[in-house]
Amino acid sequence: MKDDFVLAFDVGSSKLRAVVAGRGINDTFKVKSYKEIEYDGFYEGKFLYPDKLPSLFEDMVADLDSQSEKIDKVYIGVPAEFSSVSVIEESVNFGNRRKVKRTDLDSLYYLAGEKAKSGEVEVVSVSPLSFSIDGFPSLDPVGESGTTLSAKLSVIYANRDFIELFNSIAGGLNFSTVEYISEALSEAQYIIPREKREDMALLVDGGDLTTSIALIKGDGLSALTSVSRGGGFITNDLTEAFDLSMSEADRLKKQIVLSVKGGQNDCYELMTDFGKTTRISLNFANEVVSYRIEELAEVISKCIQLSASQFESYLPIYLTGGGISKIKGGRDFLAKCLGRNVTYGTPSLPGKEKPELASIYSLINSALN
Repeated sequence: MKDDFVLAFDVGSSKLRAVVAGRGINDTFKVKSYKEIEYDGFYEGKFLYPDKLPSLFEDMVADLDSQSEKIDKVYIGVPAEFSSVSVIEESVNFGNRRKVKRTDLDSLYYLAGEKAKSGEVEVVSVSPLSFSIDGFPSLDPVGESGTTLSAKLSVIYANRDFIELFNSIAGGLNFSTVEYISEALSEAQYIIPREKREDMALLVDGGDLTTSIALIKGDGLSALTSVSRGGGFITNDLTEAFDLSMSEADRLKKQIVLSVKGGQNDCYELMTDFGKTTRISLNFANEVVSYRIEELAEVISKCIQLSASQFESYLPIYLTGGGISKIKGGRDFLAKCLGRNVTYGTPSLPGKEKPELASIYSLINSALN
């Protein structure tokens, strides 16, 4: 049983998730245990209260199914905020024409990883963007014949401080091995269909305090950006605009429907923390929420222009996370701002088809693979 189940941690900007799961039939998962807690999170690449993390992880592990006691390896997702991507081109000349072997690909990955080493970051993964044999493109070069194998490879790094922090936490919980997985890459590979990734696709993971924007081509990321903006900023804007508490603003945000254009006197009726009902201008509240989404759309558009301008006209865009997707009409308004279709990115699991669950089940999928 020890090898049948994995334990993965999703490090979100406002929530920590832990799942013990194995592979089910038809690529589903057998979830033995699931734990989710809110915490202070991180902002601009720094955890707000890192000293609290060890006890939070200890509490989560203690609450998991007893199955976790048999697991000595843990998988930890690396958020985009603590990651970076570099595209490296490598090639190997065989001397004579022969068939490409799987070990030839491994050699290319190793060379790229060695070239990418740095004192401030650690290599998390090396993934292929594209291959060519003797200058001719190849989707899967293994078994094909040629003299020179070339590859454009995506190298994903994690900040060394992040690795050292979670190595310490895992060691304190008596796990013997830790493997780090890029959350953006695992989501892109799991959520976005392969045919959509062959040219290029965009993944937007809108969280509470941070939003990541990842361009994926084939099995690798060609670009990764993280901005310190998310659903929590929208909540904060509502508190300031209408002099509300955070809990009142959160309740108001759940009522908002961006697709509705109200009259001058139309309002949302909000129950205050003191049990009274107050009226909030519908159009003004919608404008407050719309402002942050427009701001994010500008960042996404700039990322597309800088990194994927040749694919701009037909670039598929997928939205995950709960920061925007939980706002009624949020996805459609983002699509309007971008002038293109935006599709929800959800796990293909019965009862789990929610954008906010994409990251944790993508990590489970990568860990099991």
